[in-house]
Amino acid sequence: MAQIFTIIGARPQFIKAAAMTRAIADSPFWNQTILHTGQHYDPLLSDIFFEELNIPKPTFSLKLITSDRSERMVEMRKGIKEALETSSPDVVLVYGDTDSTLAGAQVAHELRIPLIHIEAGLRSFDLNMPEEINRIETDKLSTLLVAPTRTAIANLESEGLFHSLLSGDIMHDNALHFTKDLHCIKTSSILVTMHRPSNVDSPERLHSWIDAVGEFCLDNRISAVFPVHPRTEKGLIKIFGKDFKSTLMNQRIKAIKPVGYIELLKLIKSSSLVITDSGGVQKESYSCGTASVVIRHNTEWVELLESGHSVLCPEPSDLMELATSKHSQIIDTSDNLYGDGNASVHILKEISKRFISL
Repeated sequence: MAQIFTIIGARPQFIKAAAMTRAIADSPFWNQTILHTGQHYDPLLSDIFFEELNIPKPTFSLKLITSDRSERMVEMRKGIKEALETSSPDVVLVYGDTDSTLAGAQVAHELRIPLIHIEAGLRSFDLNMPEEINRIETDKLSTLLVAPTRTAIANLESEGLFHSLLSGDIMHDNALHFTKDLHCIKTSSILVTMHRPSNVDSPERLHSWIDAVGEFCLDNRISAVFPVHPRTEKGLIKIFGKDFKSTLMNQRIKAIKPVGYIELLKLIKSSSLVITDSGGVQKESYSCGTASVVIRHNTEWVELLESGHSVLCPEPSDLMELATSKHSQIIDTSDNLYGDGNASVHILKEISKRFISL
């Protein structure tokens, strides 16, 4: 059997890998070897996803020593190279736009192993985002570019990259797969997720976002559920102290620990609105039929904006008006923006055609 070597290291990649893992498990042609770079090392952001999504335990797990980004990239490349030389796979599979993605792409290119990039062609056109650099560089190094949307295909072609496949989105696959048996009742409560450095590393900006969310909740007499990312928690402690949860409750914001993927889907599906800076949660909101306000200046998922399923909110001062416009909006997903829920099957069939003799 041929071998796919999958490189993952952060929450969105675990979720994407779950969809591909189901397809690989049903294939008579492929085995999968998984390497976890250790980029997300917190059990709340890693272990729980492997358990609830039935992803096989990684064959290789790196333990990163430094928190410096450039040094971590060196560590990841070294560990990935050793694992690839040990495994000698037929293809390397990377997902999305994290440092793990780029490190895997660089090593696969160096070792001349065919590289498949799932979620290729996404662009925010903001070179201040490390994720944007990672996407662009990974696409340049890839043998097969698996693009989730026609917009992504157009972006690749504008950059002179034509070796692409229009697949649909595998995170949409997962959201449909894991919510098909969930029976959630819509409530007036909203969901908030926030973790991007541009929003949470500055105490002043994070405070402004909290105040804006609190104002919206108090004005509408509703509550917000706020799973707090470890990075965001550090900022909240700086602002409000260790008892920040009590302070947030005064603004009708219920801060909770990070939740697993399925629990997050339940929260999205039952909420009347999602406020987020996460690329994955934007799409999961669409898949669950819930409108979203994206607290960023840009998004790579432009289809959600064009269709009116989500709206950009660049500044805290904009939140009241934009959240009011989207609150309790009904989302019609019959437009199939991200495919039919079988993207992973389509992708594996194409990989098989291109990289093994059937």
